[in-house]
Amino acid sequence: ETALFSGETREYSSDDIAKLIRRWMKQIGLGINRAHVIGSHGHDQKVAAVITPTYFSYNVTKWEETGFHNDEGHPFCIAKEMAVGKFPLFLEGVARVMKTMDKKQAAVLYEHVKQSGLRDNELKMYTLSSTLAGQSYDMGRMMGFSSGWLENQSVWMDQSYKYYLELIKKGMFDQFFEEMRSGMLPFIDGQKYGRSVMECSSFIVSSAFEDPNFFGRGVLARLSGSAAEFLSIWKLMFIGDTLFQLNEGGKLEMQLVPSLPAWLFRENEFAQSRADKKYVIRFKLFTSINVA
Repeated sequence: ETALFSGETREYSSDDIAKLIRRWMKQIGLGINRAHVIGSHGHDQKVAAVITPTYFSYNVTKWEETGFHNDEGHPFCIAKEMAVGKFPLFLEGVARVMKTMDKKQAAVLYEHVKQSGLRDNELKMYTLSSTLAGQSYDMGRMMGFSSGWLENQSVWMDQSYKYYLELIKKGMFDQFFEEMRSGMLPFIDGQKYGRSVMECSSFIVSSAFEDPNFFGRGVLARLSGSAAEFLSIWKLMFIGDTLFQLNEGGKLEMQLVPSLPAWLFRENEFAQSRADKKYVIRFKLFTSINVA
């Protein structure tokens, strides 16, 4: 018998709620495992099978009418069986599942993603999705765009920056700085980008687009979510994960733990001594404190 929502409220003890949450977490874990078993498909089936899929479709194949109808006379039904449809890989699922992983697990996932259809090897960036070729128009408006443009396999800056943010949050500094040199605006070719590298775009045309003259071009400049991700990345690079902490004596302390590669620095060519040539970086903390 199928239970429908009645709208009635009930009170639960904290112990009951804790038990419910544990059951929910167990079901979520089982669901993630099932998603991996069902898999997804992209540029490389073997690689895609170990990357967490983002989306599935569900078609009801067996149902039972409830006897009720809506205002237009259509019957309400209860789904009894569904057929699961698979979609190509999307970067969103990768960025989200990486939040739940430790560094070792994230490093393994990173290597698989790098070999998948999410990687644009020509631009050395990551696209919003792998190829959508052959997908039904029921998938949505993304199928209305050419490959490499907007929501169809372009480099969605907001999403790719979310992925880069997860790399540095996991302490994968070598991988992060390698990707930063080709995938983040301060380091890309401004002529190819087509606008100031200080200006975020909605998306970057990927090499999947039909016209090679557009590869790497930034389109629809705007203050996108990539700006927020960039600020979070900056904080981790220059300040560290935890600015304030309690010491062994229980007192509040502030600590700066920057993570910066040597290649970001230039030696002072006008230095008069070895000491003057040391790498120095400066920024303002809380808009007024000079840090060097």
